[in-house]
Amino acid sequence: MTVSPQQRPQKHFSDPREIAKWASRYAKSRTIPFLVQWVFIVLIGAIIAGIVYFTFMAYRTENFRWILLCAAGIVGMVIALTWFAVPKWGGERIFRISQWVYGEEGYAEYRGGSMDEDISAPWWIYLLGAGLVLWHLLGTVLVAHRSLPLEYMQPFSALYMVPFFLMMSLSQRLGFWALIWPALYGLHAVLILLHVPIRFTEVHLEVLNMIVPIFGYGLIAILVGHGYSRYALYRLKAIVRKGLEADREDHEEPTR
Repeated sequence: MTVSPQQRPQKHFSDPREIAKWASRYAKSRTIPFLVQWVFIVLIGAIIAGIVYFTFMAYRTENFRWILLCAAGIVGMVIALTWFAVPKWGGERIFRISQWVYGEEGYAEYRGGSMDEDISAPWWIYLLGAGLVLWHLLGTVLVAHRSLPLEYMQPFSALYMVPFFLMMSLSQRLGFWALIWPALYGLHAVLILLHVPIRFTEVHLEVLNMIVPIFGYGLIAILVGHGYSRYALYRLKAIVRKGLEADREDHEEPTR
């Protein structure tokens, strides 16, 4: 006799909605490209800071040979930044490094709609990006004219940076991890205004009051996103594996 479908035990096949949910969460949390960019930016920033420091020392000692060398170094960094900013050059290198890190996982991208839908940054994001530079130049001028206390430069920065990065994260449909950076940066500004002792007070370390929140909180957000992508991939594999095993058992079930 054969066992009718009604008499067979119920099997737990994969729910396509669960597969789609965890696949999208995985794609939205692949932050290795952002980590590669972070490393490049930190290295370039550290080199520029070193050049500026040596330029200042050369100017104080009137060592014109070193001034010329530092000027050449600044030109080199401008070229490096230009290379990094052009998608065809720096963007391609970042993509290749990221894919090498992901290895057999291949390429994944969250689109949130049809395959033809474009989720590239809207034109107004670039205008706001230019405004970001002008905003910080304004802050520098205000500090130089003693209209803005130096200890409040980070909160002044947060007034623009927090909404800017929120809009960028939402327009690019990034995962929740992308909201961590503006949240921590904004919280840091509030703590500064409340006079919580989290600032570097030594004169030679004052620059870290901007560098640490900008790059430190960015790194935290990226690492959280990467950790969540590992968890999402684990859940996705488990769901698919369960469905494959159930399907295999259903086809191999003997008839009597």
